[in-house]
Amino acid sequence: MALSEELPPAQKSGSWPRSVCTRRCGLAGGIALAAIAMFFIIQSSQLEWGSTALPGPGFFPMLLALALLFCSVWIIAQTWASEPTGETHDLGHRDVIIVMVAMLFVAPLFETLGAYLTLGIFAFVLLVLIARINVVYAALSSAVSMVAIWYFFQILLGLQLPWGILLG
Repeated sequence: MALSEELPPAQKSGSWPRSVCTRRCGLAGGIALAAIAMFFIIQSSQLEWGSTALPGPGFFPMLLALALLFCSVWIIAQTWASEPTGETHDLGHRDVIIVMVAMLFVAPLFETLGAYLTLGIFAFVLLVLIARINVVYAALSSAVSMVAIWYFFQILLGLQLPWGILLG
């Protein structure tokens, strides 16, 4: 038998996804989430909190960061308390890697290209590469989504997202 027939894809030599210990993944993931939560707690503490009647710009990021910290501590505690079973988890799926790489481009392009164009390109890339939708349908879906986002933020919420190169 060939190697590809003998072993599942996660156990092939040098291939992705890789099988890793579930316990280690839980601990590493919990620690990473706790570090991210601490970063956002520190950053949001430097913003005005406002009040519950009129929240400031730091209010909701602080609540979300505290919720993330609580969840990450819960993950670490549950993983630490569990018995090692030798169970493995696949790490490095193609679709997850595509989303992570695409997300890395969203933040730097948000101001430059503008919110609508950046989110439209992001949606288009995900629809084409992950959902494997026809390019024409992906473009139409992204355009309709951007109109919906504009309506929600601009009209319903009265918030102005950056237009970037669309309006100069």
